Amino acid sequence: MNGPGVRSARRTTAHLLPTTADGGVHAPRADLVSVRIGFGDDPVARLRAAAHLPATAPLNAVDVRTETATVHHRGEVLDMHVDRVYYATPTASPATHTLAEALALPCRPTPGELAPEEVLPPTALRRFAVYGLVTEPAGRLLLSRIAPGYPGEGTWHLPGGGVDHGEDVRTALTREIAEESSQRAHPGRLIAVTHHHRVHPEGPYTDIYALWVFLHAHVGRPTPARVAEADGSTAEAAWVTPEDLPRLRLSTTARRGLACLLESSSG
Repeated sequence: MNGPGVRSARRTTAHLLPTTADGGVHAPRADLVSVRIGFGDDPVARLRAAAHLPATAPLNAVDVRTETATVHHRGEVLDMHVDRVYYATPTASPATHTLAEALALPCRPTPGELAPEEVLPPTALRRFAVYGLVTEPAGRLLLSRIAPGYPGEGTWHLPGGGVDHGEDVRTALTREIAEESSQRAHPGRLIAVTHHHRVHPEGPYTDIYALWVFLHAHVGRPTPARVAEADGSTAEAAWVTPEDLPRLRLSTTARRGLACLLESSSG
């Protein structure tokens, strides 16, 4: 929704799914432990605290969903976009819902409850982004090289980027892969969701907080990788073999995503 007097607003929440051994979810009151994710927050730590779980309790991201709504708040009309991240934690309690049913439950905080803004300095930047571990039938991995003038310039990166207002993560990843490499990809399973908080002493934003969603994606009919967008953050793209990776200078995001992939594969 866009128009005069309408302002875009973005929020992030995290939700706990107590999950049984056979994949069901224990939510007897048809609600979930949920928290709003503030700037710099570790979503897993926030959820553990809200659910009174020990610090060692395992939580694994299982889905990310987008909710949009029009909210009237203090005389303003907000075009609200909520990124909802769902985490599973083991439970011995009986299942009351399938995973699909639990993911469809009405969530709190609602868009209206999320309307109050978090006050941040103008030098703070919040980002919600998705990146792909993109494979093809021969087992190669798709990488993109960051263009000069951008953070991490010259390093090899995972295809992906910021999720636009109103977009879901899989639509965003499909778009980003096409823009950065001219490949038609099909996003698959969620690998991980991680947070990243750093102080950047130069530039307009000195305090940067990001949530990174890592998805597997597959290109069934790969073509030579070619950057389609003009004057963007990607200088080139390439298919590489697993043996090539140790010789490449990888971005922080790429290293994090590959580590999450290895961890999920060995789990």
